[in-house]
Amino acid sequence: MKRYPIKFAPQEKKAIWGREIWLVSGHPSMPSIAANGIYAGRTLPDLVADFGAELVGSASPVGKFPLLVKVIEANDRLSVQVHPCEESAKLCGGDPKTEMWYVLESGPGAERFAGLRHGVDRERLEKALAGDAEQAVAKFRVKRGDVLFIPGGLVHAIGGGCRVFEVQQTSDTTWRLHDWNRVDAATGQPRKLNLREGFASIDWSLPPPELLRDTTIGDGGTSAQELVKCDFFRFSVRDLREPVSIEGSEESFVILHAEEGGGEVFVEGTEPVAFAAGECVLVPAATPFEIRPKPHAHLLVAEAGRRK
Repeated sequence: MKRYPIKFAPQEKKAIWGREIWLVSGHPSMPSIAANGIYAGRTLPDLVADFGAELVGSASPVGKFPLLVKVIEANDRLSVQVHPCEESAKLCGGDPKTEMWYVLESGPGAERFAGLRHGVDRERLEKALAGDAEQAVAKFRVKRGDVLFIPGGLVHAIGGGCRVFEVQQTSDTTWRLHDWNRVDAATGQPRKLNLREGFASIDWSLPPPELLRDTTIGDGGTSAQELVKCDFFRFSVRDLREPVSIEGSEESFVILHAEEGGGEVFVEGTEPVAFAAGECVLVPAATPFEIRPKPHAHLLVAEAGRRK
C-alpha cells in the first residue's frame, strides 16, 4: 500500500431534525470516497478490501473499517433512542453502536439527554414515553468542548441548536423510543417507533455518563488530552502551535479532524497534505507522520480501539 494522508469528500444525510455530514465512513449505505492522491475516486470499503491491516491496523475486524466519523447539525431535537450493544444486536438485529459526542457549537440553553434518571425502570419509562419523555432521561447543559460517552444500551437524545462531532462504531442502527410527537412533512405521519427492539436493547444498569471536558481549548501552548478509551475506539484532542511528530501504530489508523485552524500532515516520501477547519485526514496504520499547524490547529483525533 502507498501510505500517505488520505482525505475524503464529505457526504450529507438530511433528517427531519437537521442533517448529518459523514466525514469518514465505511458503511455500505454511504461509503466515503478518497479525494486525493493515487486512491482518489476509490471508496473506503474498496481500500479496506485491497489492503486490510495495512490500512486499518491489526486491532480492527478483518475486512471492515470499524469507525464512522460524522458531524451532526441539530436544528431540532433528535428522537429519544437507544442503539444495540454487541449482545442485544444478536437478539434484535441491527449493528451494534457505541458512540461519543464532542460539542462543536451550542446555542443558548443547548441540551443533551443521556442515561435514565435515578429510579426509572421499565414501567416508569413507558409512562414517560407516552407523555413527557424529559422526565425519564438525564439532562445535560453543554458548551463547546464538552464530551459525552454513549455506550450501546444507553437511552439518549441530542437537543436542538447544537453541532456535534461524533465517533461511533460502523453502524446505522437506531431504535427510536419517542419522537417528541413530530409528524414527517413528507408523509404526514409520525416516524416509526421501535419499542420492541428498543426496550430489548436498553441496559438498565448503565448510569448517566460523566460530562467530560476538553481542557486544551485556549491552552496557549502545545497540549494533548485523551478523553475516551473503550474497546471500539479511542478519542483524544491536540492543540498545536508547533509541529509534532507521531510514530504511528501497527494496531490502528489515525483520523485527524480540524475543529479549528489548519495546517499540513506530512508523511516522509510524499507531498504534504493540507487541511483546513472542518476537514478530516486519515493516516494509515504503521505510518509515522508529522502535523504542521499553520499557525494553529485544534485537532480531534480518533483511532480504533485496542481490545484485550
